[in-house]
Amino acid sequence: MSKNNASLLEAARSGDIKRVRTFLSTGASASVNDGDGTTALMFAANSGYTEIVKMLVESGANIDCKRKRYGLTALMLACAAKQLDIVRILISKGANVNAVNEDGSTALMIAALKGYSSIVQALIDAGANVNLQDKDNDTALELAVKQGHSGVVDILVKAGADVNIQDEQGETLLMLASEQGYLEVVKALLSSNIEVNEKNTDGDTALSIAAAGGHTSIVETLINKGADVNFQDNHGETPLHIAVVEGFSEIVELLLKAGADVNKRNNLGDTPILVAALQGYSNIIKALLEQGADLEVRNLSETPLTLAAIQGNVETLKVLLENGADANTQLQDGKIILIEATKRNFKTITQELLAHGANVNCKDENSATALMWATSLGYVKLVEVLLKAGADVNLKNRGGYTALMLAEFNGYPSIVKILKAAEERE
Repeated sequence: MSKNNASLLEAARSGDIKRVRTFLSTGASASVNDGDGTTALMFAANSGYTEIVKMLVESGANIDCKRKRYGLTALMLACAAKQLDIVRILISKGANVNAVNEDGSTALMIAALKGYSSIVQALIDAGANVNLQDKDNDTALELAVKQGHSGVVDILVKAGADVNIQDEQGETLLMLASEQGYLEVVKALLSSNIEVNEKNTDGDTALSIAAAGGHTSIVETLINKGADVNFQDNHGETPLHIAVVEGFSEIVELLLKAGADVNKRNNLGDTPILVAALQGYSNIIKALLEQGADLEVRNLSETPLTLAAIQGNVETLKVLLENGADANTQLQDGKIILIEATKRNFKTITQELLAHGANVNCKDENSATALMWATSLGYVKLVEVLLKAGADVNLKNRGGYTALMLAEFNGYPSIVKILKAAEERE
């Protein structure tokens, strides 16, 4: 490289207009580049030296020359650096707006990724292809969606970018935006002819993805655009199932208002109320019951009430009992809910069941009562609760043992004392 060319390169790099003018006038090449293939024009474009860019292009600089590293052009560097004026100059001088670098990216993709709306518009006006894909199969629109650049998305959509592209997993742009919670991006996409109910390979739609993420406003927006609230994914889950699992009560309300089926079962046989009972979401259970959820629905012998009781979810149990759930519910394997609560030392749950009509003297398959179980396990407080509710101390199990015998056998003197006092009262 001649000294004159080297000096021009350095002057362009540092932004020294006077020296650039001098070296160009004395024969330096406007297309000079360093060992990496970075030209004087690239340095100036990247740094925002507008006047130097003008001098170089007017002196015949190779506008579309690519740098050795990554294959970047001056236009791409100007786009990445948000140099709108320079972008316009390069375009006016014939820069190739659809040139690609080593990754297959174009200037439009770079600007879209960065969220530079004005540059994106300038490139489109100059004929940039909005549907080119890079080596990762991303388009400018997809890159903008992933970054949440709603303004860029709006521009690209209006310019005819393909809004219905899907990746190998069937993910759509609407799904990507819904997952990330980008409401304005979702709105921009929905302004086009996008398919709102498209499914990915897991059977998910944008609605179910938004519901899983707790993105209430997006769920509402999708519903208003015709999203199907009753579709089922590959696991039989509806958006309502998904919202219930996550405990998103506002989304549950939106789905119910839109006509979601409260009694639809997933592939495991669960309805939304069974899921809510298992998770202990009492407010959601209220909402489901108001819309006609089956209070006594069963799956694998479990009802909402048995699930709430076994999980120790007191508030959920109360809601179910207050709405008419049967306190004497038996599981299909013969287990009785009151006895199961007693075994787990759930005092409050036991009290609630008794207060709502549970038979204090019910017996399991071995004729053991709740009192016998509380005695055998040493649960003093529960023994007192059961006796207060009228538990019969003289009943015997299949082996012929009373609760008192079991207390004596297991060495619980305090319970023995309580039971003897109860016997005397009888």
